[in-house]
This record gives sequence, C-alpha cells and structure tokens, in this order.
Amino acid sequence: MHDFISTHKTGFRLLKKIHSVNPIIIPVYLLEVIFNLVQVYMSLFLTAGLVDLLRQGSFRQAGVQALLLLGANMLCGVIVQFIRSRIRGLQNVAGLAIFVWLREKIFSMDYETVEKPEISEKIAFSEKTSDNYGSLGMVLARYRDILQAFLSVMLSVSMVIYLCLARPVGRGTFLDTFAGPLPSLLLFGCALVGMAYFSGQVFQKFSRKQKSYFAANTGREMKESYLLNQVFVNEKAGKIVRLYGMEEMLMENAAEEVGKSRAYWAGMFDVMRKTVQANNGMNSLFTIGSYLLVTLKVVTGAITVGAFTQYAGALNQFGNACFIIINCQVRLRNICTYMDKFLAFLDMESGHAKGGLPIEKQDGGEYELVFENVSFRYPGSENYAMRNVSCRLNVRGRMALVGRNGAGKTTFIKLLCRLYEPTEGRITLNGVDIREYDEEAYQSLFGVVFQDFKLLSFPVWENITAGGERQDDKIWKALEQADAAELVRKMPAQLDTYLYKELEEGVEVSGGEAQRLAIARALYKDAPIVILDEPTAALDPVAEAEVYARFNEMVEGKTGICISHRMSSCQFCDEIIVFENGGIVERGSHEELYALGGNYAKMWNAQAKYYV
Repeated sequence: MHDFISTHKTGFRLLKKIHSVNPIIIPVYLLEVIFNLVQVYMSLFLTAGLVDLLRQGSFRQAGVQALLLLGANMLCGVIVQFIRSRIRGLQNVAGLAIFVWLREKIFSMDYETVEKPEISEKIAFSEKTSDNYGSLGMVLARYRDILQAFLSVMLSVSMVIYLCLARPVGRGTFLDTFAGPLPSLLLFGCALVGMAYFSGQVFQKFSRKQKSYFAANTGREMKESYLLNQVFVNEKAGKIVRLYGMEEMLMENAAEEVGKSRAYWAGMFDVMRKTVQANNGMNSLFTIGSYLLVTLKVVTGAITVGAFTQYAGALNQFGNACFIIINCQVRLRNICTYMDKFLAFLDMESGHAKGGLPIEKQDGGEYELVFENVSFRYPGSENYAMRNVSCRLNVRGRMALVGRNGAGKTTFIKLLCRLYEPTEGRITLNGVDIREYDEEAYQSLFGVVFQDFKLLSFPVWENITAGGERQDDKIWKALEQADAAELVRKMPAQLDTYLYKELEEGVEVSGGEAQRLAIARALYKDAPIVILDEPTAALDPVAEAEVYARFNEMVEGKTGICISHRMSSCQFCDEIIVFENGGIVERGSHEELYALGGNYAKMWNAQAKYYV
C-alpha cells in the first residue's frame, strides 16, 4: 500500500507539472480514452443487435445495422487517429520539458552547490534515468491506460451485473434455478473477488522482485554513459587514447558494462514474462467461468444469442482491463521510482542566503569591498583553502594577485564574486554583508575572465553580449580593447559568424583567439570591477605584451584585478597582493615588495634569471 501511495503521489505531481507545460495535453489524452471506449462498447451493442436481426431473418434491418456499425467504427477510428497524431506532438513537448526543467534548476542554483560532486552525480543521474526509464510522455501514457482500463472495468461490471439480473424463461429446471439473479450474482462476485485477490498476490510478489532489481542496479548506467558520451566521442580524449594505446582497456571496460546491462535486462524481462504468464493464467480461468455464465443465460433463455456476443465481449474487456491495470501499475511504479529522484533534485534549496537588497549605483564606481577574517573550506574537505583573510580592495585601481598554484588566488576571486560563500567571516560591500544583497544584482558588478572560460557555438555577437542587448558599436569597442577586432573582421560574416562547428559551419578559433574574445565579453559587460584570471595563459609573448599594454585602457575608470603567474605583468598594477598557503603574506607596489626581499622578490628573481 505504501508503494501504491508513493507511486501515485509522485505520478500526480508529474501530471500537475505536465499541465503547467501545456494545459491542453491532459484533456487531449482524456478525449482519446473516451473515444476508445465509445468505439469498443458501441461495437459490442451494435454487433449484438446485428446477430439478433440476422437470426430473426430481418435482413434489411440487419443491413442497416451493419452499415451503422461500419460507419460508427470508421468515424471513431478517424477521430482516434486524429487525436493520436496530436498526442505524438504533445508527447514530444512533454518529453523535452524534463530537460528544460533540469537546466532551469541548474541555472537557478548557486555555483557552489552545483560544483559539489554529489550534485553533479544527481544531475547526470536525473538526465540519464529519465531518458532511459521514463519520461513525462510515458507517465501520461500509463495514466491514460489505467484510466481507460478502470472505466472499462466499471462499464463491463455494470453490463455483467445486468446480465446476472436477467431471469430465465421460467421452466423451473435446475439450470433455471442456477441461472437466477442471486446465484449468478454470487458466482460472479466470487470470481471477481478471487481474481482481485490473486492479482494482488501476483502484483506484490513480482513487484518485490522488480524493486530489488532496481535497488541493486541503481546508477548502473553511469559508467556506461560516461564511456559512451565523454570518452568514445570526445575528440580531446581521442588524442590521449591513441597516443597511449588505451583502446583495448576502454573496450574491455565497455564490454564489462554491456555484460552487466545484459544481465540486468535479462533478469527484468524474466520477471516481466512471469508476471504476464501468471496474469494470463488467472485471466483465462476467469474467462472460462464468465463464458459458462453467459452460456447458461443463453441456454435458459435469459438473454438472446446476440446478447451472448455482447456480454462475452464485455467480460473479455473486463479481463483485459484488469491485466492492463496491474501491468501499468508496475510500469508506472518503475518510472516514478526514478522520476521521484528527479523531483527531489528540483526541490533542492540553494545553499546561498537569499538576500534582497538592491545595489545602489555609485557615482564613479566608488564601491568599497572588504574581507573581514574570511576563511573558506571546500565541501567535504577538512583543510581550509583560505584562512583568516582580511583586506580592503582599492577602488578604481589596478591590482595583481600572485602566488603559487593552490595559494588561494582563484578561491579569493570566487568568494569576491559570491560564487562561494565564506565558511567563516564575511565580505562587505559599502559596509553591508554581500549575502544581504540580491545575488544577481551583486554579481552584475563583475566582468570576469576565468582560466577555464567557455565560448559557445553561437555567433560572435552572442558570445560577446552574453544575453545582453546587441549594440554593435559597443561590441567593436570591446573587441578593439581586447585586440580581437581584426580577428572578427576577417571572419566570413564578422559579428554574425558562428564559432566552432557544433551548430553551424562556423570558424575554429585558437586558444589565444578565444581568450581575446572572452576578454572582450568581460569588457562589453561594462561592469565597474574587471577581473582577469590568467588572461594571457594561451597567448604568445608578443600578444601577451600587447594585452598588458592595453590593461590600463581596458580598466579605465574601473577597478581592475589581475591574477597572473607572469611576474612581469605586475609592473602594470598599482598594488600587488601575494598569497601563500591560503592567506595574504605581502601587499604593496612592485618596488616596495621587491625591496622587501620576500616571497614576491623570490618569484620575480626566479623568472627574471631566464631573461638575463
């Protein structure tokens, strides 16, 4: 009972979400149910009348009845086919909705939460299992079948009760007595209760087996999906596979996963086969008993021969409908078991505080940002990535962050941009904790180029505007500042040229060219704070020198923060912050820090000796 309630709790919630996608979807399915039932039961009544007319020799009337039967079936068939063609399109809409909801949820979650390994697993699991085991279209189809079968049971039971109440002609024989209303009702009632009981037992038995299979194989497809989608068709992985001769190892892994998949589905199909066999056996016994009852009614004159076809058909519909209800309940439970995990993912709350304060625009970009005893530890880690950092960022200045790999520079920037929130301490903007501000409004203050930036296979202008309004003059200005204007002018359609080849026959850009375009995107945002994380990592020495020469122009009137391992770039900055072991160990100008002879001077000299 708990499984039944849980399944339909999830199912009804999914139906509600389906209705929110397109309110017409469920009514169209209901229309299909209605016309399917009309076609079946209308045929039963008309066929019964046709048989009686033929036995009576009323051939003209029988001809009219036959034409009526044929016409009604043709009309219902045309309507049902039209509805089904409409349903196919609506199913596609419903099927795509799940992937839209998944991505909307991802975009609505804070970056810190999405970056957690367990969340990445949930995202992959939700997408994979909803694709393999169920979709909204399948949920709709199963509920349609259950509803149609349930209504068919109600109609057929009503007809059979009417059959049981039909009285023999009254010859007083033993058969007449046995075919009377009360014995007939008792006989049918016992058959009905018996079938319901044994069907329930079969459902419980095989349901437990299927559930154990699901529990034992949850997540089984993850490695298979990883191999198929991220290794075998990944061109970057392809280079490594060929250079290191990993083909045999990968194929062995794939064969192992395919073997597990084969064993899993073989077990599942065996359970399903046994379920069908058990239900067919019970259905056959019920059908035999039902036909005996109908035959008894005909023999005793309670109903006509034509009515025999009508009631026999109704009993056949009853048996089939019972089987469909049981079968669809099992399938629906399987779908909802996985879809429940998808809904649980949609219900997840963001880990960040939901501030609501607006950002007051400051004349001249006079924003004061302060770190107050900020410490940060990544989820699941016992070690602090940053510990007790306190500093005030200079407004409208040029600042460099330097230090060894893992010293805390990028973590500092992610905390500043509120991609992460401090484990301890706080960050303030104009004296107010940044968690009290609206997150989207706060992040609008930053134009950032991270080391792992991403350009999309969209036109150049969409990559630069990043969803903002297209202003060509402003785009070209940003491209000029990033030294990418000449690159775009040489492209076939300039700003309308697609990058890469995933969606269109676009242009491939090198790592350095892509980095320039990413810098242009950050500049186009026209945010008061510009952050460049290793902005020249993919550039050649000449291009690197040009970027730093333009740095003042890029951040003119703004606050500029640059993370770099190239110590020569620090000479272009007003202030340098040196990180070591998650903390700030030095701060000052190039001249001050070099004279200090500390960490900065050592890093400077370590690079400078190769240029002497």
